[in-house]
Amino acid sequence: MAHEAVMAISTSFLSDVADVKLPTDAKELFENGLEVYECNDEPNGTAGFTRVILKYGAELTYRELSVTEASVLRRVLSMGPPVRKLFLQQISLCPFKVAFHNQETCPSLKEVHFDLVECEGKALSVSRCGMFRSLRSLHLCSVNPGSAFAEDIASYVRQNRLLRELSLCTSCGGDEGVATLMQALAGNDTLKRFSLADMELSSDTLTGFANMLVFNSALEMVNLTDVCFVEKDKVLSLLGQELYAGVFKRLKIQWPEELLPELTALLSVEGCCSELSVSVTPSACEAVLREFFDVLAADKTLRVLRFLSNEDTFEAFADGIVSGLRRTTTLRAVNIGMCVDSAQARQLIDLLDALKENRSVAKFAISTEVVTPEIATSLSELLAVNNTLNDVAIFNYCEISPGEVETIVKGSKTNYTLTSFVVYSECNDSEGVREMAAILQRNNRLKNKAAEFVVLGADAADEIGVDALRKVHSSDALVEMVQRLTGRTREEALEDIQAALASLPS
Repeated sequence: MAHEAVMAISTSFLSDVADVKLPTDAKELFENGLEVYECNDEPNGTAGFTRVILKYGAELTYRELSVTEASVLRRVLSMGPPVRKLFLQQISLCPFKVAFHNQETCPSLKEVHFDLVECEGKALSVSRCGMFRSLRSLHLCSVNPGSAFAEDIASYVRQNRLLRELSLCTSCGGDEGVATLMQALAGNDTLKRFSLADMELSSDTLTGFANMLVFNSALEMVNLTDVCFVEKDKVLSLLGQELYAGVFKRLKIQWPEELLPELTALLSVEGCCSELSVSVTPSACEAVLREFFDVLAADKTLRVLRFLSNEDTFEAFADGIVSGLRRTTTLRAVNIGMCVDSAQARQLIDLLDALKENRSVAKFAISTEVVTPEIATSLSELLAVNNTLNDVAIFNYCEISPGEVETIVKGSKTNYTLTSFVVYSECNDSEGVREMAAILQRNNRLKNKAAEFVVLGADAADEIGVDALRKVHSSDALVEMVQRLTGRTREEALEDIQAALASLPS
């Protein structure tokens, strides 16, 4: 059972905008890509969203594009209503070139996300895409790229002075390609986040990026979590040199258990990346773990914490994780990649109890062998009192029964902030599953309506908007939605929400 935000495709957006004149095929493509959030059931829901789009730009999403559709998309971006975000799940080389290889620009376009680009062994030529000149964020997952791929991306980095985030997935030309990218990054003073994912690079990659960061003070985070093995000797060498002081505050890596003492020392001086990933085994030293969790709980800079293990490690780490959750006030996401077996159910319940008191963690995920009636009851009690959690995922290997689902639903009925819930159920059409789906749909509508209310100026006469904001104002998902609609920073979105709250009638 997995449920998230409910979307509806607009069929009337362009008819609401008198001054938008597009050919029929362009209108259809625009409306097919436009996701309109079902904020409520009132007639003004779409009209309100129309005002948001005209003010901040649309978000278009396509599963794939043919050559003909790519040509139409090019016209939409050039002539249509403002488009701020574009998501493409799959596109081949020819449609890519038709849509983006040109000198035309799209000043409103700030973010482009490609889940898969089939390059067919030829040059993608991103640096020739006029539509990408104004981008602030580019995520590019490419397969079969040509030999000049890294040089092309490096050229794009040098040309684009507006780009703030760049993420490359699957391929970047190996170690040689990475070296080319490092040269471009060393001379860049505008990019804030750079990420590599789903590729295998040598352990020298870490040292190379550490050297690059010595020359680049603008990059706030380089994500290498899933691309290179972290060798203890190389990390110790970097830590031992004054030249690399502060580098690990900007490097996101998968920390091995053997470096826990060094990681603990970094955490104690706030010298670690705000998104922390640690791989662990059952043989971890108890004293080292205790010190690590003590420092972790006191840290005020961490936002994301992930534990990764292929072994039975939960029992050794459970008490430390519980202690950390009881004390932290800054962590926003926790992912525990350890499997909880049936004998450890009590420890999982202790962990859920700790979350009852926590007011910072918005996303939580864990794997468990089975969801017992006791675990279901604890989860239900958690959802009944916690108004911070937005996203809960319980990856259970054995199916949860309809009875346990109904138990969880009981605690969810008065929860207005939970917008995504995942659990493996043996009966996806049971009454409990349908009830949970309805609860999540209700909560997503409240979140979306509250975001629209904030973005459009918090009109006190909008009673539905006022009610929605009162119910979900503490939701981290609301902050993310305001950011998504407006392109504003997290801090700016929080300020907007607080200002809207302050304006509500008492």
